[in-house]
Amino acid sequence: MTNIHERMYLDAPYAQAQGALERRLGLWLGRGDCTLTLVAPVNGREVARTVTAHAEQIPGTANYTVAYFVRWKAGDTPSGIPTPGFAGTLTLSAGEDYNECSLRLDGAYEPPGGLPGALFDELVGRRIAHSTLTGLLEGVAQELHREHTLVEAAKHAR
Repeated sequence: MTNIHERMYLDAPYAQAQGALERRLGLWLGRGDCTLTLVAPVNGREVARTVTAHAEQIPGTANYTVAYFVRWKAGDTPSGIPTPGFAGTLTLSAGEDYNECSLRLDGAYEPPGGLPGALFDELVGRRIAHSTLTGLLEGVAQELHREHTLVEAAKHAR
């Protein structure tokens, strides 16, 4: 297993970001299933693949912090690109200012392919995983920011 930790700061209030994140993770329907796009840099190009993830809220440990357990299974994309399984925690925390919060992803993945996959991960795969999960957080952050922008525009339209 390879551990990974990523963090991103968002220009959105915690309360709005929490609702948007729960909708993005499919939790507003009660199921907690969603499709996430993972983008990995390969030979100067970006290779995108989608995974079906499952999320569930876990007990919080602090005020203005909410955490979700997120996981997806390993598998191959239709084009044959192996995708490692992942299990971890996605944590949203309020910032020091009303209009900011942070999104953190902590977890572990199992490199596909046994020993050759583990060697590949040691040489190259970790950078791909880092970039992929950073891209995942950026995608979620863009969605949360877009929703925040719409909410704020609606407030000013009144």
